[in-house]
Amino acid sequence: MTSKLRESPAPERAPDAATYSPTSSREVAPSAPDWFHDALAMPFETGSVHVCGVDISYLAWGPPSGSSTVLVHGGAAHAMWWAPLAALLDPTRRVIAMDLSGHGLSGRRDAYSADLWSEEIAAVALATSDGPPTIIGHSLGGIVLSHGAQTHGHLFERIVLVDSPVWGAAPAPEGALARVSGRPQRAYPDLATAVNRFRLLPMQACANHPHVDPVAHHGLVLGTDGWRWRFDPEIFALGRGAHQLVRFSGDLDASGCPWSVVMGGRSYLAGAARRTFASRRGSPLRFVPDAAHHVMLDQPLALLENLQDLLATQP
Repeated sequence: MTSKLRESPAPERAPDAATYSPTSSREVAPSAPDWFHDALAMPFETGSVHVCGVDISYLAWGPPSGSSTVLVHGGAAHAMWWAPLAALLDPTRRVIAMDLSGHGLSGRRDAYSADLWSEEIAAVALATSDGPPTIIGHSLGGIVLSHGAQTHGHLFERIVLVDSPVWGAAPAPEGALARVSGRPQRAYPDLATAVNRFRLLPMQACANHPHVDPVAHHGLVLGTDGWRWRFDPEIFALGRGAHQLVRFSGDLDASGCPWSVVMGGRSYLAGAARRTFASRRGSPLRFVPDAAHHVMLDQPLALLENLQDLLATQP
């Protein structure tokens, strides 16, 4: 494991493959609220853990010791999706936002699997925590976390799944990416053009463009032929177990730790979640009103409040 302190970003540097864009959030999203800019300006550490031949990158806020809370992004996303909330989640506890392999600053693999991604989550969580860690996963991150909790759950304090299809035959939000796997990634001539091409999957309207633009900005890297997305197009390759990668067929009650589910109130998954948990006494399900699948973009402060409330209660 490696780690170093990183100061607040400097606006004059261009992003490269080894770092997220250091451009000031006020330059990228000038209309974003002050709390958003203040959170992104908070210092954090960068580190990595070597897992099965690949370096897995993470960002860390808060004290350098104690139990950690680990945040896992969705498919084709990256750690900076969580950054504004990670900086504010719990100042008394170490908060980690990690990049799965094939995403963000982490290394790429010849092939990806739920098993490998689960190992990465467990490795980062245990390497950065002095006690049982709490792990929060969004979308694909929650699917993989559910998978890993079947074998590693006894090592965790709890898991929280944020708008993840972890029951029945709920469609995977990242499934559309399987159709483009194997194709060469397009290079864009300039940063503005690339950011303008950014789309949420599944497609949804999001009024919080000040929150969307920075995640698009951080998701790009400048190469010799232009700007490309950081994620590996092969993360959902057809013909190599794509359907197994993006679905969870186990039983959450078989997890070795307590679990909760937080859904967007208008998410395309919300109806199935309500039906699934309708008859459950003491339901672990809660909703964030007026949020779709990308809850941290639609209603970041409401999601933050829900997560803080969950983490303040005994598992």
